[in-house]
Formats: sequence, structure tokens, C-alpha cells
Amino acid sequence: MAAAYHINDDEGLITVRAEGDLDTHAIAAIGRAMLDEAGFDTDLPLLMDFRGVRLPRQAEALAELRAFVEHEFRAEVDGTVAVVIDDGLDPRLCADLYRLTCMLSRAELFEDYEQALKWIMRRDFAQLSPLLEQQDSADDRRNEAPE
Repeated sequence: MAAAYHINDDEGLITVRAEGDLDTHAIAAIGRAMLDEAGFDTDLPLLMDFRGVRLPRQAEALAELRAFVEHEFRAEVDGTVAVVIDDGLDPRLCADLYRLTCMLSRAELFEDYEQALKWIMRRDFAQLSPLLEQQDSADDRRNEAPE
């Protein structure tokens, strides 16, 4: 498996998994296929697992990937995006991937899969506890004019 995605409507999560030697064309292609999928929901959180991926660090290849993220991907994705890489990547490539992640308004880069999953769960699946809901409604009443 070079790269694949899975849209899970039941769990409300899209996952992308890539591994091995990939070029930026393959990453952009899987991204385009996902965006074109009939079941793609722009608001679903997205977990992109790139642990074990080896990318060529060529300026023109990274420029193409940057253009895809900036002009196509960013325009179609409104949900939270967690990007997971491993610490075995070249430090300059990590910096490039960080810059690509920063192009997305609701995205973070992680070196730990579990942390990325927890981050998504806290941002997208956590409900306010009853105590916090009560506190919020008390704050709303506090700002009302006295009767």
C-alpha cells in the first residue's frame, strides 16, 4: 500500500494512510481522489498518517505539493486536520511538512499517532460536561439586566 484513504461516516472521521517511497504526485493524487469522492464531507475531521513515508526532497516536487495544498485541498477541507509524521524524516523535510500543515487553518502536525487522535477527539467529539453547560448558562444570565 502506497497511499489510501477511508471515509467513515459512522465514526465521523476520514483517515489517510501512506507509507514507503512516495513522490508528491502520489500524495496529491490520493488527495484529489478523496476530495472527488461522493461521500467526502468537508466538515469531517481528517487524520493523515504519514509515518514511514519517504519523500524526495526536490524543490519542484515540494512546490507542486504546496500548490495542491494551497489551491485545492485548503479550499475543500473545513474540518480539523491532524498530520502524523515520524521522527525518522529528514529535518528539512519535517520543516517543509510543517509549513504545508500551517497552510490549513485547523491543522496540527504530530510525531505521535495517539496524541493526534486524542487532539481530534477533544476538538471534534468532546461534549461539554453538564457542569460546564450549567456554568455557561449562568454566565449568560449574569449579563442580563436586572428585572
